[in-house]
Amino acid sequence: MDERRIVVAVDESEESMYALSWCLNNLLSQSICNTTLVLLYVKPPPPVFSSIDTTGYLFDSDAFATLQKYGKKLANSVMNKAETVYRNFNPNVCPSA
Repeated sequence: MDERRIVVAVDESEESMYALSWCLNNLLSQSICNTTLVLLYVKPPPPVFSSIDTTGYLFDSDAFATLQKYGKKLANSVMNKAETVYRNFNPNVCPSA
């Protein structure tokens, strides 16, 4: 039996959690044997302002560190939500080999 890989892109939206749930219920519901589920999350890039753009803000190293910390918290939050969706999924168990 060939191994399957299913990639689901997730973000902080409820729509992406619905897409994950749909994938679990429709693509993995028959059997999870030989299937790898890959969750893909891409952190948004930090804002970049041109030095010519007078409406932008100049960020010092503290502000940049704060943005990095926020991005990491956001990524962890998304993965925690996805884990909750997965834990509520009840797949058919593979027969023992």
